[in-house]
Amino acid sequence: PRRTEPYGSSGIAMGFNASLAFGAYLVFAAVFLFVIMFGESEMFQGTIVERVHYWTTEGWCVALGWGLRKTLGKEKGERVFGVINHWVCERANPFMQLVYLSLVIGGYYVFVAYGFDLIGLYVHPAHGFVLPTVMTLSLMQWLRVCWSDPGVINASNLEAHYRAHPFDGVLYRPKECPTLGITVPARSKFCNTTKRRVAKFDHYCGWFNNVIGENNLRHFIVFLAVHVALCAYVAYLSTAVVYGEVARRGLLVAEFNTRRGPRRLTEDWLLLSKFLVYHYAPLVMLDIFLVVLVIALGSFLVYHLHLINKGMTTNETFKWKYVRKYMQKQAEEAAAEAASQNTAGKIQVRRNEGLDVLDDADVGCVGPTGGEAAVVAKTAKTHRSFWDRLTGRRKPKVRAEEIKNIYNKGFRKNLWEVFHPPSQAVAQEMQEMGSMTSANAGGSKRKKKKDR
Repeated sequence: PRRTEPYGSSGIAMGFNASLAFGAYLVFAAVFLFVIMFGESEMFQGTIVERVHYWTTEGWCVALGWGLRKTLGKEKGERVFGVINHWVCERANPFMQLVYLSLVIGGYYVFVAYGFDLIGLYVHPAHGFVLPTVMTLSLMQWLRVCWSDPGVINASNLEAHYRAHPFDGVLYRPKECPTLGITVPARSKFCNTTKRRVAKFDHYCGWFNNVIGENNLRHFIVFLAVHVALCAYVAYLSTAVVYGEVARRGLLVAEFNTRRGPRRLTEDWLLLSKFLVYHYAPLVMLDIFLVVLVIALGSFLVYHLHLINKGMTTNETFKWKYVRKYMQKQAEEAAAEAASQNTAGKIQVRRNEGLDVLDDADVGCVGPTGGEAAVVAKTAKTHRSFWDRLTGRRKPKVRAEEIKNIYNKGFRKNLWEVFHPPSQAVAQEMQEMGSMTSANAGGSKRKKKKDR
C-alpha cells in the first residue's frame, strides 16, 4: 500500500511543538548530567565544558553575591548573600536529590503512559512485572546510599582507622585536624559541606546529599551498576514497543511521497527520524535520553572501577596528579641544571620541600584549595591542548622518578576492601581482643579467689 501523507495521529502521538519541548528537556538534562559528572576532569581543562561546570556548581553563587552587592549596596548585599550562601551554597541541601527524583519518576511516567500497555503485544508479558520491580529496587538502592554512613570518624573508631590505613609519607603524613583537634587518619578528609571527617574520603555527591567514603563506596558502585542496567532495560523496552507499533501497522514496507519521490522508511533515515519524532516523540526521546544515560553512567562506573584497580579514591586522584606534575617539573629543572653544574643536592632538598607543601594542602572536588596549594598547582601546571590530553600526545622527554602507591594491593584485593572495609575488620578484631582480655582478667580473678 502507498500512503500519500505521514501516518495520522494515534493514541500515542503528540503535537510537534510539545514533542520539541519534551526533546529539548531531555537533551538539556543529558548535557547537564554530562557536565556535572565529567566537567572537572583533566581532559576538559581549559575548555567550555570546564567553564560550564564551574558556573553550574560554583560560579552562579559567586555571580549572585556580586549582583546582590551591586543592587542592594555592599553592606546589605553582603548580609543577604551571607544568608543565601550559608543555606544554599555551603550546606548540604536536597536540590540535586529532587532533580534525581524528577528525572527517574518522570522517565518512568513517560514509559507507563505511552508504552506500558503495549508490553504484552511486542515483548513478553512478564516485563510488566519485572519493570516496576527493577524500578523499586533502583530507588531503594538510591535511598540506601542517601542514608548510609560514609565512615564518619569519631573517638570510638579513631584507633581502628589508624591501624587500617597507614601513612604513606607522600600524600598522607601525621598532622592535626584544625577543626577536630585530632591526628588525622590517613586517607581521611574533613568534608566542609557536611562538617564531618570521613574515612577514605572519595567525594561529596549532591545526588545523594551525602559523602561517599569507606563505608558506603560499595553501595555507590552497586547504585551505578543497577542504574546502568535499569536505563538499558527501559531503553530496550521502549525500542521494542516503537518498532513493534511501526511493524504492526505495515509502515516498514509502506511508501511515502516525498520531494524525491516515493520512499520507504527503511530506505530514508531522515524520513524515518522525522516520522518517529512526530508520531512517537515521548518514547523516542526517552530512548535517546536513556542511551545517553547508559553511556554517561557506564563511563562513570568504569572510571570508579579503574580507580579501584589503581587503589585510589576520587579525592586522591587530584593529589596524585599534582604530585606527579610537581615531580615532573622538578625532574625537568634537575636535568636542565645538571647540564650546566652539579646541583643534585639542592634539587633533592627543593623536591622534598615541595611535597611537604602539597601534603598540607586540602584537595577538594575541583582540585587543591588554599594559598599554598594554589602556588603548587600553578608551578605544576602543564600547557597541553584538549587533543593532546585526549590522545596522550606530547609526553615529557624527561621522566620523573616513580612513587609507589602503598594502598594499591591489586584489583581483587582492592575490590575486596571496597565491599569489606578494612577499618570495620580492624574494629571487630580489636573488640574481640578486648573481650578476650576481659574474659582472661575475669578468669584470673576467680582463680585467685578460689586459691584463697
